[in-house]
Amino acid sequence: MKSVHLISLGCAKNLVDSERFLASASGNFNLKPTGSPEEADLIVINTCAFLQSAVEEALAAIMEAGAAKKSGAVMVVMGCLPSRYLGQEPGGLGELPEVDLWLTPADYPMFEKKVGAMLGLSGQPDCAFGADDLPLGGRTRGTPFFRAFLKIAEGCDNRCTYCLIPRLRGPLKSYGVDQLVAEAEALAADGVRELTLVAQDLTAYGLERGEDKALIPLVRRLSEISGLDWIRLLYAYPERLTERFVKDLAATPKVLPYLDLPFQHASADILKRMGRRKVRPLELVKNLRRWWPGLTLRTTMIVGFPGETEEHFNEMTAFVKEASFDHLGVFKFSPEEEAPASRYPNQVPQGVKEKRRRRIMSIQRKVSQSRNRARVGRTVPVLVEGPGGDSELVMTGRAPFQAPEVDGLIYFDGEQPQPGQIVSTRLIKAGPYDLVGRVEE
Repeated sequence: MKSVHLISLGCAKNLVDSERFLASASGNFNLKPTGSPEEADLIVINTCAFLQSAVEEALAAIMEAGAAKKSGAVMVVMGCLPSRYLGQEPGGLGELPEVDLWLTPADYPMFEKKVGAMLGLSGQPDCAFGADDLPLGGRTRGTPFFRAFLKIAEGCDNRCTYCLIPRLRGPLKSYGVDQLVAEAEALAADGVRELTLVAQDLTAYGLERGEDKALIPLVRRLSEISGLDWIRLLYAYPERLTERFVKDLAATPKVLPYLDLPFQHASADILKRMGRRKVRPLELVKNLRRWWPGLTLRTTMIVGFPGETEEHFNEMTAFVKEASFDHLGVFKFSPEEEAPASRYPNQVPQGVKEKRRRRIMSIQRKVSQSRNRARVGRTVPVLVEGPGGDSELVMTGRAPFQAPEVDGLIYFDGEQPQPGQIVSTRLIKAGPYDLVGRVEE
């Protein structure tokens, strides 16, 4: 039996695509998944190219897998890297002879046909990547059995001046509610208890079809699915979070009080240069907590955007202190040459960017520590993930205020529950990012 080795890089949205690729290769061509590229007849690398660091990671993965590739094997590289660079010469992707086939996201409907031809295999009549709507077929998941990501849309219509996503992934395309519900039902039947909705911008779901706030009827349908316990929302742009919208989300059963909203900055001047729609960040944070009591907030900030002065940066530090986010990530501005902001005057030196990044993270560490300490003594539901840290004997889990793979964990003291359980847990100790808890009867 021939085998397939898959490498998935980048975000959770890419992971969903990778799970489809693996299911297609296994189901359509009867390829056995293998963890060894040396054994594989088909090597698939799903790439990210959002930042130059991601490009370098993708190229390194290609070179490493290429060195291990056996004679007669086929290597397919997909995703954002070919979208960004395919056809550029000199120095383009044509100088990577290890790669037998490049596929941009627009080429995904041709996955089975092209891969089958290269392997000399005949696939099933239905391809796993439909051209008009959601991909058909199943997913071979790379997440634990009790949680999964549900990608509800592809692409983006925002025009942030630092971002390449519209160029790499195309315009916004929202998948149909019925298809998404059917996929979620299949995931729940497969044991998924936590479903995390992802898209480049969840709040834009349905807008290209003229459907404003279409996310609400979708999550209501998802909340009716038997077996699902938690529905989590990531990547909700702040500009469309109105009071009615937020209160409708809060009133939907199973939707966790958690929002990841990328503010990116607090200065109105910098936000305008970023191409972001007008919003008053601190006022919105206060309103969100009033509209949705108990809401957990995560955000990301970009330091060192072109033209960012000390005054602009001080606005950001004051905002981070006062907004008191539960979770916060910081990125240094990366001047990607295809993005308009890379050509802006007054580029900030790398040393200044790093100094500002460390300053924001130092502030946030204290904020996170304070918020976690305030949780000590509370009893919360925790979804058990599995062993963590340096010991296979200590189990970890996540409460509703902790998203998978990006936030901290809860380490269990005493009784060690089994992965996939949701257990009532009393929090007894807090660090800046992680907590310790004990299972309660």
